[in-house]
Amino acid sequence: MSTVLNVKIDPELKRQAQETAKSLGLPISTVVSAGLREFVRSRSITISDPPHLRPEVEAQLLLLSAQAHAGDEVSPAFTSVAEAFDWLDDDAD
Repeated sequence: MSTVLNVKIDPELKRQAQETAKSLGLPISTVVSAGLREFVRSRSITISDPPHLRPEVEAQLLLLSAQAHAGDEVSPAFTSVAEAFDWLDDDAD
């Protein structure tokens, strides 16, 4: 048996929640029910929002990672700070 629950939330939050639920193939009612079941079971609430990189930043980091794995655009190993500064000075010319 089901019952209707009316809650007031920000319209943008509702839209985002519906889009997220849809992307997971779930109706929003299932998401809300699961959240309420967990809340009742654990008597606690956990809120998280993993950070997301802007697409251009993510693309740049992936490129740099691929270059590093290939050994491109990577500095050599140094035995002293002076050696590192010499390499940087030579590379700047």
